[in-house]
Amino acid sequence: MFRLLKFALVLGLLGVGAFYGMTAKLGERTLFEHIRAIWETKESQELRRGTKEKVGGLVDEATDRVVKGVAKNAPGKVVMRGGGTAVDTDAVPAQPPQERVSPQDRKALRNMIGQGRYKPSE
Repeated sequence: MFRLLKFALVLGLLGVGAFYGMTAKLGERTLFEHIRAIWETKESQELRRGTKEKVGGLVDEATDRVVKGVAKNAPGKVVMRGGGTAVDTDAVPAQPPQERVSPQDRKALRNMIGQGRYKPSE
């Protein structure tokens, strides 16, 4: 009950803030018009461009590291960013399961792991 009340209060405050941000004049503009004017200045565009360049490089580097990390666990070739491929020399070929599990046990395990959210296709 308290969570619903808290959610309604936060949603109401956001709605009131958005309403006043769009309608109440602060000088010659509303709050959102001021923010838009600041966003379109030369300095903020330079800031956006510089941030994009810096963060874009970091994202590309992190993506490549993740792909290489996944390649260690997957046999064969891995498609890299930009269309290239990488061959994983440490790959372990897939092996059959080491033990057989009955359908009833498999269903019980899936219920325990997924708390009943996963419905087996059997």
